[in-house]
Amino acid sequence: MAEENRNQQAQPNPERKTLDDRAKMTELERIRHSCAHVTATAILRLWPDAQFAYGPPVENGFYYDLECSHRISPEDFEKIEAEMKKEIKANNTFEKLVVTREQAIADASTGRLGGLGERPSNASKFKLDLLQQIPEGEPISYFKNGDFIDLCAGPHVMRTGNIGAFKLTSVAAAYYKGDEKGPQLQRIYGTAFKNKTALDEYFKMIEEAKRRDHRKIGAEMGLFAIDTEFVGPGMPLWLPKGTVLVEELEKLAKETEFAAGYVRVRTPHLAKEKMYKTSGHLPYYAESMFPKMEMDEHRADRKEIEQRIAELEKQLSDHAKKAGSPASGNP
Repeated sequence: MAEENRNQQAQPNPERKTLDDRAKMTELERIRHSCAHVTATAILRLWPDAQFAYGPPVENGFYYDLECSHRISPEDFEKIEAEMKKEIKANNTFEKLVVTREQAIADASTGRLGGLGERPSNASKFKLDLLQQIPEGEPISYFKNGDFIDLCAGPHVMRTGNIGAFKLTSVAAAYYKGDEKGPQLQRIYGTAFKNKTALDEYFKMIEEAKRRDHRKIGAEMGLFAIDTEFVGPGMPLWLPKGTVLVEELEKLAKETEFAAGYVRVRTPHLAKEKMYKTSGHLPYYAESMFPKMEMDEHRADRKEIEQRIAELEKQLSDHAKKAGSPASGNP
């Protein structure tokens, strides 16, 4: 029974990388993965009760999901980064430790796993759950930098001093394992590079992208407005000047198509799922399309039943009135 309950609780983690995936990590991904561990180290020094889930490298940096009594905000980034700099300056080795499953469960139960030391009254609940995601026979390993020990298959850079330049960027809410029925955690985002020059170039590129953002430019030029409350993101309401541009572009498109021998057809705005599968749109754009509508195929049958029920209720009501009238001979 205990084994059955454990299997029910161990929901798959869609973000978990295989050992083969991890072996293919680039040098930059290793830097960012290592920086996630340094971020956790710094947060624990400030708020020792923090419980950590997982912290992978992602496309533009890294994140670490955690539960903490303190609600972390961007105002806290400066002091977190100060602690991170201390850990990087210490140049601690990322030491790999291979342990048994029993040892890992014991360390998580005492709060040592994902902590700077044992926390007997604060067991590492997320690490206990993540241990169940590790298949039987797969090695279980920790990575240790200074006092911080984390459940991790790696890989990492050799030392914390190899991280180079870093910056925390934002904080958001995230469900554990992406499951909306699970605990809601805090997600700390950051990025890291080999050196400060690369870091500065990255943020310069980000600022330039913001400056060139078509949504910002289009609104400033009075071409369109985007109202997420009434219409939705990515769905512009074309203003007069913008409408002129749209119509001119449509005219040019038609002329070009006709010149090339193409002819146009029109389809309804709404159609059955089969059409979008046939056109090839659904497999590629399902996430950005409106969800399908559930059609009530039994509406006519239900209406007929409701009418029949109404008739029977009327007959019962009429019968009750007759049964209670003086002419019926009843008292």
